[in-house]
Amino acid sequence: MRMVKALMDNPTLYLEKYLHEVIPAVMTCIVSRQLCLRPDVDNHWALRDFAARLIAQICKNFSTTTNNIQSRITKTFTKSWVDEKTPWTTRYGSIAGLAELGPDVIKTLILPRLQVEGERVRSVLEGPVVSNIDKIGADHVQSLLLVREAAPPPPPLQPPL
Repeated sequence: MRMVKALMDNPTLYLEKYLHEVIPAVMTCIVSRQLCLRPDVDNHWALRDFAARLIAQICKNFSTTTNNIQSRITKTFTKSWVDEKTPWTTRYGSIAGLAELGPDVIKTLILPRLQVEGERVRSVLEGPVVSNIDKIGADHVQSLLLVREAAPPPPPLQPPL
């Protein structure tokens, strides 16, 4: 993912011809069920966050009305998020990816589902003992939703005197 970031930041490269190879790799790092051998110990959450920021940058730089990159990516994230059988790791990545796409996506897609997702998280955290991985995943989803979506916006910056 760092290599993709470096390629994107290089102004001398024309990456549009290679997006069909780059986007699947980045999306895999966001929504894949398992990215490491020990998901209960290894910090794959940071990789998902970084890849979500990358996919948002790709959308910002390359999405047009012709190629519909952002709408296709948004559809992928939404489809994997609303599926009841989606594992918590994929759910987290989908929400992180949607949140990185900007305030309009947050307002239209994430905020209306906060209550449903909150109830789903609560049922895992307060319900009968489930797998440790599910509990960790639900906790990360809860933190993501509380920090990104439910937190009040920061106060406006004051101009220097």
